[in-house]
Amino acid sequence: NIHCSIPSDCPHREGRGYTGDGQLACDAAMLVLDGEQFYKKWLADISDCQDIKTGHVQYTAPYVNSGGGPGGWGCAIVHVPYVYYKNYGDIGVLREFFPKMLRYFEYLEAHSENDLVVSDEPWSWCLGDWCTPEKMAIPEPFVNNYFYIKSLNEAAEIAKIIGREDAIPELRKTAERKIKAITEKYFNPESGNFAGNIQGANAFAVDLGLGNEKTFEGIVKKYSESKMYDTGIFGTDIVTRVLFEKGYAQMAFDLLTSKEKVSFNSIIEQGATTFWEYWDGRHSHSHPMFGAVVRYLFTELLGIKQAQGSTKFDNIIISPAKIIGLDNISGHITTKNGKIFAEINRQGKETEIKIEVPLNAKARLCYEEREIPLKSGKNTFKFGA
Repeated sequence: NIHCSIPSDCPHREGRGYTGDGQLACDAAMLVLDGEQFYKKWLADISDCQDIKTGHVQYTAPYVNSGGGPGGWGCAIVHVPYVYYKNYGDIGVLREFFPKMLRYFEYLEAHSENDLVVSDEPWSWCLGDWCTPEKMAIPEPFVNNYFYIKSLNEAAEIAKIIGREDAIPELRKTAERKIKAITEKYFNPESGNFAGNIQGANAFAVDLGLGNEKTFEGIVKKYSESKMYDTGIFGTDIVTRVLFEKGYAQMAFDLLTSKEKVSFNSIIEQGATTFWEYWDGRHSHSHPMFGAVVRYLFTELLGIKQAQGSTKFDNIIISPAKIIGLDNISGHITTKNGKIFAEINRQGKETEIKIEVPLNAKARLCYEEREIPLKSGKNTFKFGA
């Protein structure tokens, strides 16, 4: 759904460049498409649509009157430049957008009560998540504070990159206040749950480093029992990523390939060849936001990642997940530094891994508690032989 320099929601009904859909799918799109010039143009649209008086970021760019929310939509002014820099290494984008990020934070503060983001523009929507399979129950202020905290953390990282260390203490202080607010309002330390662990709420919290050991245990218990998603466009991505990052790659894979009622397989069985807007097939049959999880095919199943502090994939880590039921997988991404290819073939107890990395890129394979430097060009390894 990329048409005429706009990452649209759907090609047939609205055709709008929603900042929610756009920020959700941008990392996946930048991984698999040559999106450098496209996203630079769309960033200009986001900037152009920021209200110069209030700092509000519109739900669509270019602006068309529409619905959305302050977190998952407006925080695109932080997240899309951040992801753009990670993929393309353009520090100029961070320098240009940093003041706009700070201005948007002022807007979020103006729409907060008791340090919770509770409103947006007058007469506008104030969504948290969207398109949950059942009626949305995850609290909007909880979700919007999640995005605010996430954006504050990204902005603090950006401040260090561009030499604005002076801004970091205030960003950290604000994040601490927002964390305190959602913890006091939504956290039950006895159960470990945030907002009753409804519709992925615990995963939102764990992604921010919040909760106790029961918080993540609640995620594992819930999805090992249900074997399907109960989440909307943001929660689906966050639950999947948190499981991968916490070492539960098999559970994340099982959710992605689940054959239960609320699953990607279910929409395929109903004839889908594109991602749908809703799990049950209401409305649009061509929407990008649930496609945010596509990136995990590359970053987790193939294991193609960037090391801490890397941009343009100039420092590469290949760490493919071990998945029962996935014996053969291969694929590549094309970065600013060149093509990165990985292929994993498992037969019995033996695993063969083939990797190709660009010239002059620092790279290593991390597998079975081993860390092996990679040379430019082709590399082949066998494990368990």
